[in-house]
Amino acid sequence: MSRERWDKPKSRNVGLFVDLSLYSEALRITSERGSITASHLRQELRQRTRGLLLVEKQSKRVAQDLVRELHEFGWLQRASGSGQPVENVLYTLMPDGSEILELSSQEVRRHLAVAMHKRFIIPGWFISRLWQINPTGQGEVVLPSPPRDWRPKARPWEEKDWTDDLAVQILEASKMAQAICLGSFPIDDKTWVQAVGNAWAHLGTWKRKRKAGASGEKISTFSPRSRLALAMRSAAVEILFGTVPPGHQEQDIWTTRSRPPLLPRTFRVWCPRLADLELIFYSDSHPDIVGRLIFPTAVFRREASQPPFEKLEDIQNPDDDFLCLYQPGWGNQGEMFLQTLVQVHRLISRRVGTLYVSLLDVRDEVCRQLRLSATLFDKFLARAFRESLRPGAAQSISIETDIREDQRSGSGLSRRPIWIDEVPYSLIAIGKIDS
Repeated sequence: MSRERWDKPKSRNVGLFVDLSLYSEALRITSERGSITASHLRQELRQRTRGLLLVEKQSKRVAQDLVRELHEFGWLQRASGSGQPVENVLYTLMPDGSEILELSSQEVRRHLAVAMHKRFIIPGWFISRLWQINPTGQGEVVLPSPPRDWRPKARPWEEKDWTDDLAVQILEASKMAQAICLGSFPIDDKTWVQAVGNAWAHLGTWKRKRKAGASGEKISTFSPRSRLALAMRSAAVEILFGTVPPGHQEQDIWTTRSRPPLLPRTFRVWCPRLADLELIFYSDSHPDIVGRLIFPTAVFRREASQPPFEKLEDIQNPDDDFLCLYQPGWGNQGEMFLQTLVQVHRLISRRVGTLYVSLLDVRDEVCRQLRLSATLFDKFLARAFRESLRPGAAQSISIETDIREDQRSGSGLSRRPIWIDEVPYSLIAIGKIDS
């Protein structure tokens, strides 16, 4: 018997970190030490990268969130700590946590998907919502950002009025999103302008921050582009991922409208988490899209053959369908992957005028066309590269670790590289081998 809505989340308090390898490492450290506190864990977690940024040490908040979630998943248990500060509460390994240590990285991701869904409901609900937003476009959704050629001057902090120019920019952004894929942003102009205007007004109430440095003076200006981008993202999340799906009248999840399942702050966490779980692909840097591109790499089905689908039987929607990850093997997808890889590289190479192009741009479009996760792209590219080295190969594939100029600052630093044998790659060149 099907349910009417998604269950009420047991918690909305998701940890503000996105590196899923932290879970396994925390369990390993606990196993080696016999017990752990958040304070000890913070000292022992190794350095890691996020995109091209080096994270030397996790914050106190991340360490606390990490042990809290592991406890909520039933993988750690409290051993002591009544009346102690949160960072000093002692945890030991549970049997289920010990089992996680014996699994492959892919198996760990599957267990995390189930654990997060049982706690937060977001993994299954988010996939379902993407398909609801754009069923004809295979769940592809675009959250628009201001047009790239709009470069307004900084404004004095006090000048926070909404202007006609701001409305023009957000309507142009909406039009551009719809042009990429019909149905990717199904919001009417009136609703969109009003929602962004409200978000802009709210941002105008924020207190001024102080400048970095010894002076400690408060900032006197703000960037209209940055503020509008933030207002657009907040409005898009509110409309597209609220308790009521766009174009519907009834809620699809048991929660109050005043407590939506996602907020802009938690949305920033869930997108990279769901991408690492291989449930979605998303990109803020697709060369043809201004804004965030999101599409599901999973779907709910009653039955599914494997390959190309991998069924997670512990995640079901209100109609009792199972969450199925799209996981094609090289045998049934390899030829199409190679053809698409060559075609996309050729198009980008012609546009930029160089043989070596951004592998990240190629990845984003190949995944978009074939509906692959970023992790699966890494595996397929590694296989394609090895195939290109064999005698008789039709294509020569070269990949490099050099960092492009657009990756040295801003959002480019946090963009996910392509990993092959634990080495990050960011450039690719493809040429035909003469017989």
